[in-house]
Amino acid sequence: MRFESWPAFQTEVPATEIRSIERSGAIVEVLAPRSWTSARVEAWLDWADTLPGDYPDRDWPTALSPETPFDPMLGEGPDRHARRLAAWGLALGRFNSEDHAVRFAQELTTLMVGGYVAPGPSLAYGVRIHPTDPATWPPTRFRGIEELADGATGAPAALQEVADAIIRCSGDRAACADIAGNQALARTAAAARAAGFTDADIADVIALAATGSIGDPSRPRDGEEIVIADRDTLAAGTPAAVYLAFAAWRHGGLTVVSSLDDAEALDLVRIAPRAAINVLAFQQDTDLKAAARTLAVALDIECAAGFSATSRAAHARRRHRPRLVVLAGVAERLVAEGLAFDSDAGRARAANLYGLVRESAPVGIVEDAEMALRLGGPTLGAAPWRGPRELAESADGEMVAVLSAPSLLALSRLGIDPDLARARLLGRLTLDGAPAIGHADLTARGFTDYEIGAVEGALAAAPGLRAAFAPAVVGAGFVCDVLGASEEALTDPAFDTLALAGFTPDEIAQAEAFALGIGNLDSAAFLPPEARAVFAGAAETSIEARVAMLEAVQPFVTGPALLSIDMGFASSPDEAVAAQALAASAGARAMQIRRAGPPASFRLNIPALGAGDGRTSAESAQERVQEKIVERIIERVVEVGRSRRKLPDRRKGYIQKASVGGHKVYLHTGEYEEGELGEIFIDMHKEGAAFRSLMNNFAIAISIGLQYGVPLDEFVEAFVLTRFDPAGPVTGNDSIRSATSILDYVFRELGVSYLGRNDLANIDPDEFHADGLGRGQAEEPQPISRFISKGFSRGATPDNLVFLPVPSRPANGTIAADVCPACGDVALVRKGQSRICQTCGVREGRAGDSEG
Repeated sequence: MRFESWPAFQTEVPATEIRSIERSGAIVEVLAPRSWTSARVEAWLDWADTLPGDYPDRDWPTALSPETPFDPMLGEGPDRHARRLAAWGLALGRFNSEDHAVRFAQELTTLMVGGYVAPGPSLAYGVRIHPTDPATWPPTRFRGIEELADGATGAPAALQEVADAIIRCSGDRAACADIAGNQALARTAAAARAAGFTDADIADVIALAATGSIGDPSRPRDGEEIVIADRDTLAAGTPAAVYLAFAAWRHGGLTVVSSLDDAEALDLVRIAPRAAINVLAFQQDTDLKAAARTLAVALDIECAAGFSATSRAAHARRRHRPRLVVLAGVAERLVAEGLAFDSDAGRARAANLYGLVRESAPVGIVEDAEMALRLGGPTLGAAPWRGPRELAESADGEMVAVLSAPSLLALSRLGIDPDLARARLLGRLTLDGAPAIGHADLTARGFTDYEIGAVEGALAAAPGLRAAFAPAVVGAGFVCDVLGASEEALTDPAFDTLALAGFTPDEIAQAEAFALGIGNLDSAAFLPPEARAVFAGAAETSIEARVAMLEAVQPFVTGPALLSIDMGFASSPDEAVAAQALAASAGARAMQIRRAGPPASFRLNIPALGAGDGRTSAESAQERVQEKIVERIIERVVEVGRSRRKLPDRRKGYIQKASVGGHKVYLHTGEYEEGELGEIFIDMHKEGAAFRSLMNNFAIAISIGLQYGVPLDEFVEAFVLTRFDPAGPVTGNDSIRSATSILDYVFRELGVSYLGRNDLANIDPDEFHADGLGRGQAEEPQPISRFISKGFSRGATPDNLVFLPVPSRPANGTIAADVCPACGDVALVRKGQSRICQTCGVREGRAGDSEG
């Protein structure tokens, strides 16, 4: 299609700043919108890395020439993409003049950097059919539902043995699938793990076998297979339909359509160049139409000049010129306008938005998480919104939950105070005043200010109230000594400190709602009954309502409107069968079951096998191999007997909070009676679960080493100056101002605090005073409560006890002063043949005589 000039539509480019973005192996400085999250900026940088750089061979106006420096916004990606498309469009005759091509590039760049549109994935190289070459499209053969089931190859041997251990078991099916009670299942699961299968694979096969399935369904043929299945067959739940649902639940990558025409149309949709447009960002529908027309021109050029992954896809692009504009933020727009997703008015408005864009460009429904992330994370297609809660990034890089912008607009329409919504949705992040488990209730159960303070500090990052009261937060010693738990009980992942303290589930639920919020607004009492459906999120939206929305927008959509059925990792295969049947009964023409992956911490609890349990031949062979390896060891290591020195049940230490390169780190220490370090804990709440678990287990390993007698200075020498991300400036620590890694920071802090290694500090140690807390802190006497835990001492330390300042310090950083017999200050220093108190002036001679 040809680009035509029209009046400029109203867009605003957000305020920008230089951002530090952590990428693989480096931290880069990027010019980006100030309000965007780091994840969103990084998604644009990842997209920019895949852009092609080829230009047609001709002379270019300066504004389009690749020799002209690109706009640095978002790593130059938007400007590079827009200029290249304008250059190819000019060569292909899509523009009437060079001025039109330049204006097109400017408009497309503005739309991208303003967050209005996001192009889909691009290939830097691949297959491209020249516009003048003839093009054919080889036909595609799709499998039917019966053929898919008949072509099953079965599970790998190790996983099939896991399934057989359940299928051959006589008795209750649930008991047979219990890995703790079925020894044969435990043996085969352990063998499958040893063969290299993940615990998630083993758990899936156990769940499938518990339904009576013979094993593991076969994987999709090409990872994104389209299967044709009659809707009546799926709704009836025939054996073939059950197999199809099991395969989709287990492996994903299966899309089910109801006819051959839909299969061919969906196949073409998948290879079409695409871009997303955020309908929530446009105040005027006319601006939305104009932006969609700009995208249509861009996609038309991309279809002709872009690369494809395969020759077949390139020929299909050449012949059919498929291109799709994907609508993003439709559900959010409905909320902002006060319309319920599951309502006639909501469906009519969604169809209106699709119709507006369809006047300018072909519209499709596809799933593309990266494309959505580049727009800030709105929903794609006709899916319901995720709810009123969203994450925002604070100035220091912390991700915090906030009330979403569409929710604020909807509340404003209703005249409702947003603070009411925030308290219900996000909670108050404190237990002060909470019902049933307030501060007074906790004090009555034995909690001191120390434990309550630790809980209050953990609430902001806790997934639930029980997590905020975990022994790692309130202290294992407190849980054992005061609440009476055994050390063995603390190892149970389901251990509940609040239940041990005597709080009921109802009381815990009430306090959790007060402190951490409900998580939804659709049942809030302060909302009018007719408005509550507006705030219903995806979890509350039925499959029938989603299919009804797809049917409303289908007249404006290229290909069948695809229904995505999202399921959690813990869902069962039977739930997938039921969802598939329900969607078919509701009239879905195309559907895809998408199951979440396993959590990073997921692990099966496979019981240890005793000697009499009957080991497999593979396990015995492995042991024989290990024995042979031991016999060939050429270096003898003499093991010196050493016993583990246990820490006292009630121990002292300190907690140091700091930020390393923008990543918060909490260092907890535990000490023996004489003050020697015996354990450490490292918490990093912002990081992913895998990195946090790694750091926690690393701290456990260090603690065990310390308790077996490994000197702290050995660890310090080993880990100081190690280099890896996160790294950079350190805030919150008065001795360490920068670090090359988290481990560098931790062991420099321990070296300074426990070994007197002031050479590891970043500032002059002479500037520190007696309390070691920074410049000027010891000019006045400091209360003892600042250094000794009130909870640890249990009130035995007098309140009027203070630390007095040290008036002088030799140049080498050591204190050379004794206690003055006259005034009691630690200020008696040697000068010549006498010692003089620098506080009261008394002089002590050689023989110890004092002079006034």
